[in-house]
Amino acid sequence: MKSLLRWSVIAGLLLAFTVPVHAVEKRGSAAAKFLTLDSNARIAGLASSASSFTDLGAFAALTNQAGMVFVEGNGAVGVSYTKYFAEMTLFSAALVWNLGDNGAIGLGIQSLMSGDIPFTTSTDPTHLFDTAGKNFTVTGMAIGPSYARRLTDSFSVGGSAKFVSEGTSGTATDRNVTTFAFDAGTIYTTDWHKFRIGATFQNFGPDMQFILDSNAKQTLPTTFRIGFAGEPATLPVGSIMLSAEIWKLREFDSVLNFGIEYWLNDYVASRVGWKAGYSGSEDEGVSAGAGFRFAQGVYNITFDYAYTQFTLLDDLHRISVGLNF
Repeated sequence: MKSLLRWSVIAGLLLAFTVPVHAVEKRGSAAAKFLTLDSNARIAGLASSASSFTDLGAFAALTNQAGMVFVEGNGAVGVSYTKYFAEMTLFSAALVWNLGDNGAIGLGIQSLMSGDIPFTTSTDPTHLFDTAGKNFTVTGMAIGPSYARRLTDSFSVGGSAKFVSEGTSGTATDRNVTTFAFDAGTIYTTDWHKFRIGATFQNFGPDMQFILDSNAKQTLPTTFRIGFAGEPATLPVGSIMLSAEIWKLREFDSVLNFGIEYWLNDYVASRVGWKAGYSGSEDEGVSAGAGFRFAQGVYNITFDYAYTQFTLLDDLHRISVGLNF
C-alpha cells in the first residue's frame, strides 16, 4: 500500500509539472540547438529520460555531470555516432576520470556537421550555372571540462563549462560565431526500489549574434530537466527500470518523456521510450534500443543501439560504444 502511494505521488508530480504538455512557444528561436540532442544511443532509446541514471559511464559528462561520481574504476570513455537528417552527422564523445574521494573530472564534446550543401544565389537558385559544383558546410560544436563531487552518500552535484561555436565553411563570407555556456546537475539516490531523482540546468550563457551590425541575437537553448527512475518490482530474472523526465525549454512550455529498460543478467538490455510532448502532434514517434555489456579483464565494454521513428523525416539510427577502465 505504501509503495502504491509513493508511485502515485510521483505520477502526480509529473502530471502537475507538465500541464499543458503540448503548448508551444517561440519555436525555432534558439541557436545551437544541437546542444539539446541526445548524447548517446542508450539515452535516445529511452526517449531522453535518463538524467537520473547513475550508470551512464563517460556520457554522464554530457547528460548530468553529477552522475560522473558513479563511474567505477579509474575512469571511462565513450563515443557516439548518428547519421542525422539530410545527410548531417551527429557526433559526441566524453572522458571521465575518477578522483576517488575528491570527485571526478571529465571532458565532453558534441558536434553536428551538415555535410555538403549546394551553394545557390538569387541569380542561380537551381545550382546549375554560376554556382554549379560549389558547396558549403555548417558545423556546430561544443567542448568543455566538467567536475562532480559527492556531498553525501546519497547526494552528488556537478557542472561543466563549454565553448560553443556555429559557423560556415566554403562561402565568400564565412563566419564563425562563438559563445560559452554552463551546465549544472544534481542526483539524489535512495535504497527504496533504487529510486533516484536527477535535475539539470543546461546551456546557460550569453546570446549568439549571427548578423553583424544588427541588434538581433539568438539565445542558447537553455533547458531545465528533472527526471525520476526506479525499479518498481523485483523480477525472478533480470531487472526493469522505469524512468520519466520533464523538460522545460525556451521553445516549449514543457515536455514529458518516458522510458523502460530491461536488463537480462546485466549483460543484455532492451529499451523503449516515448516523448509525450512531441509524439502525436509532432513528427517524432517511439524510440527503441538494445544494449550489450561484458567484461574483458579489468575493462567493462558496452555497445548500445537506438532507433527513433519519424513520420515525415527519415528514421534515425544511433550507435554508441563505452569503456570503463
